[in-house]
Amino acid sequence: MVYKEPEFFGEPAGAAKGYEAKLEAQIAEALAVDGRVDAVDVEVTVTSGGHVILSGYLSQATEVQRCLDIASAVNGVENVQSHISIRVSNIVPE
Repeated sequence: MVYKEPEFFGEPAGAAKGYEAKLEAQIAEALAVDGRVDAVDVEVTVTSGGHVILSGYLSQATEVQRCLDIASAVNGVENVQSHISIRVSNIVPE
């Protein structure tokens, strides 16, 4: 999971944005503890109204759907958008 300081649109999270920062942390924790997805390179951003954007990279398309499901299950999330790309490995098996 990628750790980032709570911020909104490049500005540090203030008291008025504390709910979004808390929701971001809850979603990031849910992704981190799930044993069925490796969300190390996934970043969570929460905008007003519980709208969530997941961005970053995963190894498999099935992990993208799992991340969407995990984020959607967190209390307070209204909808989730994926901006996650699938990382293509350049390693050739021997």
